[in-house]
Amino acid sequence: MMGKKEIVNGKKYRELSAAVRAFLGTAACLGAAKGDTAHALTNSALSVLLFSLLWLACSRALKGGTAPKIRRICAWVGALFLGFSWQWGTQLDTWGSVSFPAKRTWLFPLFFAVWAAPVLAWAFGKADEALRKAERAFWEQKGPVARTKEPALSGLRRLLAARPVLFGALGLFLAWLPVFLAVYPGFFAYDATDELNEVLTGEYVTRHPLLHVLALGNIVSLGQKLTGNYNAGIAAYVLLQMAVSALLLSWALKSVGGALEKSGYGRAVRIGSWLFFAFFPVIPLFVLCTTKDTPYTLAMLAATVLLFRMGREKEAFWNSKGAQAGLAASLLLMALLRNNGFYIFLVMIPVLLVWAGAGRVRRMGVLLLLVLLCRFGIDGGLKAVLHPVDTDVQETLTVPIQQLARVWESSPETFSADDREAMLEILSPNALKYYTPKLSDPVKNSFHNEVFRKNPGRYFSLWARIGLKAPLAYTNAWLMTSYGFWYPDTVVDVYNGVRDYVDSSWFSFETEEPGVRESLLPGLEEVYRKISLEIWIQRLPVVSMLFSPGFLCWIYVLGGLYLISCGRGRSALSLLPLGLNWLTVLLGPTYLVRYVLILWFALPVLAAAVAGRGRTDGVRERSPGL
Repeated sequence: MMGKKEIVNGKKYRELSAAVRAFLGTAACLGAAKGDTAHALTNSALSVLLFSLLWLACSRALKGGTAPKIRRICAWVGALFLGFSWQWGTQLDTWGSVSFPAKRTWLFPLFFAVWAAPVLAWAFGKADEALRKAERAFWEQKGPVARTKEPALSGLRRLLAARPVLFGALGLFLAWLPVFLAVYPGFFAYDATDELNEVLTGEYVTRHPLLHVLALGNIVSLGQKLTGNYNAGIAAYVLLQMAVSALLLSWALKSVGGALEKSGYGRAVRIGSWLFFAFFPVIPLFVLCTTKDTPYTLAMLAATVLLFRMGREKEAFWNSKGAQAGLAASLLLMALLRNNGFYIFLVMIPVLLVWAGAGRVRRMGVLLLLVLLCRFGIDGGLKAVLHPVDTDVQETLTVPIQQLARVWESSPETFSADDREAMLEILSPNALKYYTPKLSDPVKNSFHNEVFRKNPGRYFSLWARIGLKAPLAYTNAWLMTSYGFWYPDTVVDVYNGVRDYVDSSWFSFETEEPGVRESLLPGLEEVYRKISLEIWIQRLPVVSMLFSPGFLCWIYVLGGLYLISCGRGRSALSLLPLGLNWLTVLLGPTYLVRYVLILWFALPVLAAAVAGRGRTDGVRERSPGL
């Protein structure tokens, strides 16, 4: 047994380690302060308070003993991610670039991780312990009857069981209805006018998904023909999208809540999630918006829910033709509604084949092959009929175009005479002078696609040569268009100065022509206008984090690492579509909420994955009482 002296020495060592870690954490946190205030904050009374709090947290974490190896690894990964995203994001937000040669750029994130890693490992362990305890209490209360397998439902009983979904959907629709009346006929925004004009003129382009163009354009056009008013067509599309969204969200809540019923959390997750979907501004704003991102997000949510069910209830999933057809349909819609949705699907193919297991890999392969064939068939068929003009080149080259434009703007001497000639062949001087660090559209939209297609090797060579001369400028050019997706304090102001955008472009609060805003509840309209176009909501302490893509990114990263650290990899794997979508938007033209809308819509799935354990979660079968 350990002697009294050894116990005292161990306690002293632990407290000393906690103090050193807290000091490093304090230096890292205050070192991330913006501008010239860093030194003042570091030497103020605030530093003493922060040091005391970090010391207390770290001391308690170290008191818990050594965590399992996998938990420590996940904690270190999470701590390093938080540290680097915080430090680099602060520099990008303050100075427009990361100072890679500076020591603080690398040391402060490491200092932060030294403190944060043991605290995260302790938090992961405590959370898992609390969930196990709550689940054990639930099973002891319910007894063995609750563990029996539920009988198959007949047709009538299945119809009656669907009532909660229908009532939940009706409730969501009614909750959104006042917002619809306040912004009637809805938010006709984000390329909606361009998509409508494609249908009206018959001149299509590949920039927008043809399936969405036809749906939106024809419904709006039909409404105009029947009533003589474009508002009627826009309202018809928005109401249809509201109804579909309400049904799908209500079904998603029933699905994830049902998977948790025998863990004791289903009711709480469903009620909390329903209230979130009904009243949190992000949801009604985008449900009432005609952007293609809303149906794309709904399709991804359906796929995520079905993957969650497949991971927890494998036998039930493979015995349900409806569940398999739903997964195929949702993956197909993802692949049709956005190009990155198709790329996500391609990456998921080998993962899903392995996940299906040896006994069902053939069935999964057939399902994925059908999705692939339907995607090519529908997309190819639409292109054969509509003959769209190909504009995909500039969309896939967003990052390289922005990188070249940044070097041209910051250090034009980097370009030789031949390089300047090649550069001006694909980008005019007039376009290059409109370079903005956070948005590639002003330059990208003037890219000469036809010139590039004639000799792509010449321009890839140009991009590579300039990149070798200015690698840090290239890196910062990419980070400036993507850091809002992983830095919580980012203000979404990428469109400032364009149309109605003044200090925030968090959401496009527009009804573009030929629609006309006719608010029936102007007071409520003003509330949502302030949320969308004014900066205050993104500066309000605590509340601003609920509207921040970067903060939600942190939540999902920590949630996924928690699941992995507890041996619940299948639940983490169900979030794969979200993670892949996040990776693809890092290569996009800018950071906007609509590109990562799934982070809000899938929060109930994350809550269910974290809160629920269940028999089929994880590699090994577990007794419900454990």
